[in-house]
Amino acid sequence: MIEPKKKVMKNSFVLLTIALISFSCKTTVDTDNLPKPVPETQNNNSIVNTNEAEELENMKTAILNLVKNESCDGSAEWKAVGLGAKACGGPVSYIAYPVKIETELLEKVEQYNQKSAAYNKKHNLISDCMLVLPPDEVVCENGNPVFKYSAQESAE
Repeated sequence: MIEPKKKVMKNSFVLLTIALISFSCKTTVDTDNLPKPVPETQNNNSIVNTNEAEELENMKTAILNLVKNESCDGSAEWKAVGLGAKACGGPVSYIAYPVKIETELLEKVEQYNQKSAAYNKKHNLISDCMLVLPPDEVVCENGNPVFKYSAQESAE
């Protein structure tokens, strides 16, 4: 039988050995293989093209400028459309627009959405993949379009 003092010494030695082994282990994480932040995401050894990003931003600004000076006088005259493309699919957001500019606006939105989706794919970009629900209706409040959502969706 081991004496109590020797037993404590033996246990201390075992714990010390385990601790030393644990702390001496080298991490195997190679930080070069971790995902890069979106602006540094690379494709074919080139950084994401800022000219393409600027072109997309200019297209979006042009779309928003078509709508921004329109007064919302009748809710029946307004609709909503998805704008932009998330990398996982679906629109980034929705914008309200008056029916009177529908043809011109939807053509520009379609072009923008296609370029946005192609840009995401080309540069292997990622997004949050959260579904952005379309509004149930657009109503006019103080001359501005406002999205309304059903109470049922809010409760889910």
